Amino acid sequence: MRTRGKSSTNADKEKEVKETKLDSKAKDQLAAEVVDPPQLFILPENLHKDARIVPLENPRLLTESPYIVCPEKGFYELTKVGAPKTTPRSWLLSSDLTIQDEKDADSPEEKGDAEDKFSMKGYMLRDANMLMATPFDPLFFLLPILLPIPASKTSEPPKKLFQSSEDHFEKLVSSSPQMSQLLQIDSIQQLLEKRMESVCDTAEAGDETMYRINEEKMLGELLKKVKKMTEKGLTATMEEKFVKKALEIPTLCVAREDPEDVPTLTTSTPDMQMTESVTESSGSSFSGASTAATSISEEPEAIAKAQISPPMIDAPEGVADLLRLRTALFFICSKYLSPRISDSIKKMLSSPACTIDFSPLDSHLTQLAKLRHEALASRSLGDMSRKRVFEEDEDGEVRADRKRKKDEEEKKKKAGESLAIKRLKKVNTAGMKKMSDFFKKK
Repeated sequence: MRTRGKSSTNADKEKEVKETKLDSKAKDQLAAEVVDPPQLFILPENLHKDARIVPLENPRLLTESPYIVCPEKGFYELTKVGAPKTTPRSWLLSSDLTIQDEKDADSPEEKGDAEDKFSMKGYMLRDANMLMATPFDPLFFLLPILLPIPASKTSEPPKKLFQSSEDHFEKLVSSSPQMSQLLQIDSIQQLLEKRMESVCDTAEAGDETMYRINEEKMLGELLKKVKKMTEKGLTATMEEKFVKKALEIPTLCVAREDPEDVPTLTTSTPDMQMTESVTESSGSSFSGASTAATSISEEPEAIAKAQISPPMIDAPEGVADLLRLRTALFFICSKYLSPRISDSIKKMLSSPACTIDFSPLDSHLTQLAKLRHEALASRSLGDMSRKRVFEEDEDGEVRADRKRKKDEEEKKKKAGESLAIKRLKKVNTAGMKKMSDFFKKK
């Protein structure tokens, strides 16, 4: 009599469990998150070995910010660059050191250095941020202490006096204590004195040089920076937002046609732009612009077709360059100078002390503002019954942008859904009771 032997499924399962345990032990597990993780820097080449990261007072925000100070190359500011919060990313850091390089390390010190690097294990940063070092002019540290502060907003500024570099440096150390150690380095002190001399009147008092701020020199030094900044053109976003849009001119053209050919009236309003920055006066703030556009189509009694062509850039020669210069100057003021100094510089643009004549730009922008005001007034003269349609209709670009954002959000929601939820959505629920029906009072 033959008997069947038992299947070896149990033995196979035990063997698989043992193998998975061994594999899980062999795999490397991620270490716990550290409190103070390392940061990724992009630094200039050939920095001096004594270069340090020093916290100094930000001349605009009046708070401590990190700066790199090199005895040979001067000051660098650290700008944070990171991924947007809507699409978070991470960094995986690893050096070029291989296993063979570690084996070739002869001395214990070389082996220790090899172990300190992100050689084989690597390192993962939770946030994909980096700090980029860019050159920084120490003149922006000196301007707040060189320009005397008035006692109140209504009072006149105090008289400017000649003072030695040591007196000015004492004020600088009071706002940034770390500067006292930097001033002990001869190259740093000479750099600060050189930048101070570029914006000050000097006088010799024995063996010592005295300094007094000269606002005309200060404005001339800033205009040099502005010209250098605009030599190769502004960035694409600044050019589009503060130059191109500011100089757009709406043009109106009316065409009469036969009543039988044109049964409807189509009216389009121009792209109304009211720019509060860089477009109205030299004292305007560095801010954005707002736009609105509407269109309507209906059957009227009058037979006509009015169309307003898309905005065109048409400015006299040199006006666009003047606008780029002023945009760059306003950017420097908003980034590196206090509001008090920024206001005084903007007022000086219309004074004889300014070496650049911005009057053609001001007159052209005034004319543009007048044209936009007339276009806005003509728009309000239409039929009051169309007012709601005018307000609700949106520009094509705005609609396309909203649609794109909506599609991105839907894609993100679908990507986060599990397979079970996707299957549940496909279930036919016709005729089924809702869950709330089971909890109603009988």
